Amino acid sequence: MTDRLSYSGEMLDSSTSADTTQEAAATRQDIPPEPGGHADRENTAPLGLRERKKQQTRLRIMNVALELCDAQGFDATTVEQIANAADVSPRTVNRYFETKEDIVLAPILDFGQMVADKLREQPPNGNQLHALCNAYLQVIDDAASENSAVSFCRFQQMQRVVRDSPSVNSRALEFADSKSDAITAVLAERLGTTQGALSVRLIVSTWQMLCHLAMDVHGELIVDGDPETAVRAARATLLDAYAEFMRVCTEPVAESAE
Repeated sequence: MTDRLSYSGEMLDSSTSADTTQEAAATRQDIPPEPGGHADRENTAPLGLRERKKQQTRLRIMNVALELCDAQGFDATTVEQIANAADVSPRTVNRYFETKEDIVLAPILDFGQMVADKLREQPPNGNQLHALCNAYLQVIDDAASENSAVSFCRFQQMQRVVRDSPSVNSRALEFADSKSDAITAVLAERLGTTQGALSVRLIVSTWQMLCHLAMDVHGELIVDGDPETAVRAARATLLDAYAEFMRVCTEPVAESAE
């Protein structure tokens, strides 16, 4: 698909992010970022061996927990089973995750961190909601791959467990505020303000609303469907919701009759 939706100079592409012309792509690749951009982050240095092993262990625990809980039910899955399948001790599992619910819900925080990382790579100026939606689209496109750091298959497993387990569902509500912490921090940096600023909160809340609309419209497909089909559905709905939101926001205010 190559159709594009444009409002007030801001455009989201239905097949890639907004900044998709060859000229823009070349600019991103060939011109060094401005000071304060994503290249100046302290965490751009490669991770050491120890840290990489810790991340691999955490990911392995999360993957096997989601597989087991999705297959046999959350309540029927024990920490001991998860530890055995991940080839670690129960104590190691507890070092990485405080509760079993936290293991299952880990993709939420991973997804938020990935969106935040992609947001750092967006052009610093312009419409920040537009930049955030583009970052989100880039992440869900990548998530269609099984080898992605935020595989959509894991997200689907998590959603099925949340749907079927009251305790996980309850814990997921507690995650609602923290899942966007990394995104909020990056937005505050980009806007030169605090994380609690009204502008930051409005952008994050609007983005969350657009994402929730995608889930409402294609909930069953996104949770139970083929990952690639589900990603296309989520993308299409976000694009439609973003376009309609921008259309409504740019509608001229009707003059009141006197």
